[in-house]
Amino acid sequence: MKLKNVFPLTLLILLTLNPFIPSTLSPFATQPDESLKQIEEHLEAWRVPQADEIAARLVRENPKSAVTLGLNAQVRFYQGRYEEALHFVEQALAVDSANERRQALRLLTQQTRDTVKKLKRFESAHFILHLDEDKDGILAPHALDALEKTYQAIGQALGYFPQEKVRVEIAPDAASFNAVSTLSLRDIEETGAVGICKFNKIMTISPRVLTRGYRWLDSLSHEYLHYAIVGLSSNKAPIWLHEGMARFYETRWRRPQPSKGNEDYLTSSNQTLLAQALEKNKFIGFKRMEPSLIYLETPEEVQLAYAEAASAIDFIVQRKGHAGIRELLSELERSPAQEAIQKVLGSPFAAFETEWKSFLKAKGLKEIEGSRVRRLKVKGNQKEDEESVELKEIQSVVARNRTHLGDQLLERGRMIAAAREYQRALQASPHSPIILGKLARTLIQGERYEEALPHLKKAQEIDSDSVNTYIQLGRLYHATRNFSAAKAALEEAIQINPFNPTIYRLLTESYAALGEQDQAKRSKATLGRLGTAR
Repeated sequence: MKLKNVFPLTLLILLTLNPFIPSTLSPFATQPDESLKQIEEHLEAWRVPQADEIAARLVRENPKSAVTLGLNAQVRFYQGRYEEALHFVEQALAVDSANERRQALRLLTQQTRDTVKKLKRFESAHFILHLDEDKDGILAPHALDALEKTYQAIGQALGYFPQEKVRVEIAPDAASFNAVSTLSLRDIEETGAVGICKFNKIMTISPRVLTRGYRWLDSLSHEYLHYAIVGLSSNKAPIWLHEGMARFYETRWRRPQPSKGNEDYLTSSNQTLLAQALEKNKFIGFKRMEPSLIYLETPEEVQLAYAEAASAIDFIVQRKGHAGIRELLSELERSPAQEAIQKVLGSPFAAFETEWKSFLKAKGLKEIEGSRVRRLKVKGNQKEDEESVELKEIQSVVARNRTHLGDQLLERGRMIAAAREYQRALQASPHSPIILGKLARTLIQGERYEEALPHLKKAQEIDSDSVNTYIQLGRLYHATRNFSAAKAALEEAIQINPFNPTIYRLLTESYAALGEQDQAKRSKATLGRLGTAR
């Protein structure tokens, strides 16, 4: 499926300059009026209530001005009041039909309205969530729970507690995601762009849309970090700092009492990429990350940039604590990034870069054999299912053919023969998490649990984002009556792809065995929504 670009060039230019720092779509830049400048400043920093107050006054004073009507349309769009926004922008275009920016705003507003009105609204204490209830209803409680935990964790670390509820939209398909976020199919599959914080809201795509899911709860948390950074810095933070902070802090919601540091961002692929960059002295560089990481040439470059930026934040936190990050963000309101860093760390920016690299070297990072940057694949694209996608990722032709034969044997119920082929495939490609997982699954079916566990642990070390690894771990621990470990593994699976009924069948039984009856009931209800377990 090839998504057509439905946006005019002017809109694309306006909206893609920064993936999370919004263009104001403003037709007022040349106006001398101080009120208009104030509104632009407020909108740039997402201080929407303040912008709304001034815009409402201006439209009362001059209700037929295309400028003030367009401005009110923009404010309403940032508030999520899309019908009202469309009303105002239509009025503005009736006065001045040739304004390209207002035409672009009308198109974006129409597409967003048409997409969001099909979604159902869910609310928690601090968030308003929109998603497709029929397709993605099971996501709502997990999403709101993770977001509320993020709200508290980031509030604790950075002192940021937004008073207005944050809007979140989970798109049910790639076309809808493109319509509301401007991110394309290429952005998803080539750069891993599955979420964006823009227009005073958070937007992500349902993990159901991707062949193997993704860390969708971490992604929601990641985008909330961007929202917080805008609020704490008045939207003055450079891209590398934005992305570094978001990546460094995105997993804090998982930890009730997180420590000063955070090594979760150092996934196996990130460790490998950083180790290679250190060995070859070949870094992306902070300047190359502008205006957006999605414009880097390869998925490996994108992920290396994320890893570099997150490790730089790690370095600052180790030096100055979370208070140092808060101070830095506050300083960015008054000073350029390099000057702000110099003030907070007490050394020039060049010295910061040198000390950061020394900090990285001291970590003793090593390449993890077999670890690679995971490619995302939208379901339906090239009519590929999960099995075929995984098979193509096995680089050795011998291993790929052996694995394919093992799959065929397993389908026929010949588990011993299938296991033998997977073992032969593993000899040709000993660090393939895909083959390790398939072999473990076959051994589990044959109740050879002790043999299976080391393969799953190795697969997890190489690729910590494989939902199948966690499901198989859940199967193994459930079968051996280690229900606490089964629960942990299966809850991890939900964080990647929560649409496999097997997760909830095993979770229901594990919760019940642990005496967690409320959780068991909720899990059983989710299972009922998904249908009969596989």
